Amino acid sequence: MKEEIARFRDYLLHERRYSEHTVKAYITDMEAFAQYCECTIEQDSLADIEPKTVRRWVMSLKTEGLSATSINRKISTVRGFYKWMLKKDLILRSPAQGLKNLRKPRRLPEFVTEEKMADILDSDTEFADSKDGSRDRLIMELFYDTGIRETELIDLRCGDVDLARRTITVHGKGGKTRMVPISQSLCQRLAAIMTEPDDSLFKTAKGGKMYPRLVYRIVHKHLEKMQTVSQSSPHTLRHSFATAMLNNGAPIEAIKELLGHANLTATQIYTHTTYEKLNKIYKQAHPRA
Repeated sequence: MKEEIARFRDYLLHERRYSEHTVKAYITDMEAFAQYCECTIEQDSLADIEPKTVRRWVMSLKTEGLSATSINRKISTVRGFYKWMLKKDLILRSPAQGLKNLRKPRRLPEFVTEEKMADILDSDTEFADSKDGSRDRLIMELFYDTGIRETELIDLRCGDVDLARRTITVHGKGGKTRMVPISQSLCQRLAAIMTEPDDSLFKTAKGGKMYPRLVYRIVHKHLEKMQTVSQSSPHTLRHSFATAMLNNGAPIEAIKELLGHANLTATQIYTHTTYEKLNKIYKQAHPRA
């Protein structure tokens, strides 16, 4: 088995040209798999492993309590190993053929509560009293008021803001555009920074186009103090927008259109978020919960 793994390592390094770090991860997984096979069926060659042994190995990983992500990575490694053996005519059929990845539990989106967002956006001290501070407040407010994505905010141009209709035209995924309403107060603040129609709506301190890392830093700076969220990113504000809309009675179909989701499935995760919140309140408040 050691010789087979050593040959696989050479293949990854010299034919696939993977980095040393990546190769080390692959080989570590293969050595652990080989050790399992040696201990359970006493085989001398990985070429003689049967599909049932591979399935039992996956079950043993689940029993050890490994996450679905970690197990799926190991499955991918073993699949790759046997794909290589097939390519080299060392086996006639892969014992990992038909082996499926484990389904990952879907994480509920994190969000900032309406009260916390109000504390941030209405604070007199949260943002610097400067041009950049005003810009940063507007960025935070636009994310929370519209639920747009980071790239969509960066791509906004002054001409995308319709002050008369109080809307912005958002350029979404796949070249699709959508109209998103904005408040009168936000309209007034955006009007103050608007220049030529083709100019970027938000700019860097030097007048250039905003870029993802800068936008992330701005949002992270103002959300990192929130103890209720572990992710302080623009997407957290998108989640916060959707959750606030749903909590205040907005139909899920309308939220789907505002977020620019292609189908309703992507939006329905927010119904689980609100259910978890209601469930927590119920358990805290009901005497028989």
